[in-house]
Amino acid sequence: MKIIKTAAEFSSWRNNQSQTVGFVPTLGALHRGHLSLIETSKKHCALTVVSIFLNPTQFAKNEDLDSYPDTLDDDIENLENLYVDILFLPNKQEMYDHVAAVKVPDSKIFNQLEGASRPHFFYGVTTIVAKLFNVVSPTHTFFGEKDAQQLCIIKQMISDMKYPITLISCPTVRDNNGLALSSRNVYLTISEQNKAGIIYRGLMHIKDALKRDQKNSAVLKQTFTTILSQVPEIQIDYISIACAKTLEEVDIINDRKLLISTAVFFNDVRLIDNFTYQSST
Repeated sequence: MKIIKTAAEFSSWRNNQSQTVGFVPTLGALHRGHLSLIETSKKHCALTVVSIFLNPTQFAKNEDLDSYPDTLDDDIENLENLYVDILFLPNKQEMYDHVAAVKVPDSKIFNQLEGASRPHFFYGVTTIVAKLFNVVSPTHTFFGEKDAQQLCIIKQMISDMKYPITLISCPTVRDNNGLALSSRNVYLTISEQNKAGIIYRGLMHIKDALKRDQKNSAVLKQTFTTILSQVPEIQIDYISIACAKTLEEVDIINDRKLLISTAVFFNDVRLIDNFTYQSST
């Protein structure tokens, strides 16, 4: 595996490649979810590029940028074991001073769900992802379904900015207790991670109720709230039942694809999860 730290050096490498290039952008602190994206890239593409860049514009002042897990040595070892072709490892100065600025079209879905709780978030995400796309010039990119709103926004950005990139979404990877894998899970003890598995179980209760033809969104959300109240360390930031395309809240379930998503705080650790559901009536 070759490690490249500058856009100029990367462009020199990229200009000599004619094969398909899969790209997995990350913040680092890689876990099995990230590795599954990389494995999928290797199945689809001749070459795989992974970036590690801890993007400060994705973090508000009260969030965990300074304490975000730094596991670079382990990350490099994992990437080498997967025979990744290139690790793009720029620093902040490289990304902001040496990679050309971009203007990503605004979207109202930036400000819903995660965006309502973290107004800065998707502006930071899309700016850096667009910059990375401009440097890497991938033919394919791979994003996880755990970050469902991000996935929706990146799809729209690729379309709006006319990037010749195929986006492939990959299923959420979970622990045995159902907890969606996240770099932030390391902030929780093993006991706390087991307790946090109730998030997924609460979502699955909503899914079961949908299958039983419960159509009232408020009732479904109350089901989730009641289940999570069993763990006093958890406070719900939001529970949403929305149109999967527009992310607008749905009051009465009808024949459409839904995104059921949540963000919760387990003490001070913020965790997200979701599933999609296609109503058949």
